[in-house]
Amino acid sequence: MISQNSFRKAWENRKLVGGALKAAHVRPDYHLYYDLFQEGLIVYAEMLEELATDKARTEIDKLSFKKVLWQTLNRLKREQRVCERNTDMNEAYDLGEEADWNNLVVLKQEVNKLSKMEQVIFYDHLFLTRRSQN
Repeated sequence: MISQNSFRKAWENRKLVGGALKAAHVRPDYHLYYDLFQEGLIVYAEMLEELATDKARTEIDKLSFKKVLWQTLNRLKREQRVCERNTDMNEAYDLGEEADWNNLVVLKQEVNKLSKMEQVIFYDHLFLTRRSQN
């Protein structure tokens, strides 16, 4: 558990977290900036808590900066993978619609080449197949 004193110290030196976010190329207008900033403060407070007795404050600050930086980069990579996955799914959906329209145009052209009797048989088969699927 992180003490209130560690949180206070992390808040007083919040420029360290802001610097780590800047090093990760996260700008303040990024939609997750404040989430990343708060997570960075928590990591910094944890580091202050864990290493307070073992190391000097300057050493803790250096290690904390690196840890906040790496955690931020990791979170950004995860966010990028989620966005890419969602984009792929959206593009696949759109491509499916476009392929359906293209197939419909080709099918319409081919059906027009059929005789009237063949068209009746084709449409009859098409409608029967659709009803059995529903």
